[in-house]
Amino acid sequence: MAKQEPISLLEFQSRFRNEEAYGEHFFNLRWPEGFCCPKCGNKTPYLIKTRHLYECTACSYQVSVTAGTVMHKTRTSLVAWFWAIYLIAHDKRGSSSLLLKKTLGVSYQTAWAISHKIRKAMVDRDSQYKLAGLIKMDDAYYYQ
Repeated sequence: MAKQEPISLLEFQSRFRNEEAYGEHFFNLRWPEGFCCPKCGNKTPYLIKTRHLYECTACSYQVSVTAGTVMHKTRTSLVAWFWAIYLIAHDKRGSSSLLLKKTLGVSYQTAWAISHKIRKAMVDRDSQYKLAGLIKMDDAYYYQ
């Protein structure tokens, strides 16, 4: 998996204006070559807009763009999720659940669950990287 370059707050806001933009981004990440049914391999879906699901025209299998992610079966909007990811990832100290609650306008329990799921996903991804050579961490140098 390629490492993504950080983007500025203004780029983030212009790129992800609404829920549809998030859904389109996830669709392109999940199916970069176009939709492919996970069950039968059919390439033709239709969107069930009221439920935000894609249904295969061949076998009627329904799949969400968030299935298998930290956002699987969430009732929280993708807008709130993306902002939480942005806020947590762009501050080396992270972002507290209380700050997420106030910033996103969600309950403390929702903010806590979101932040823990995001942090776990970050730990899982970071565990795949191996450090080598000159390593700079918070103005300290370590040689390996």
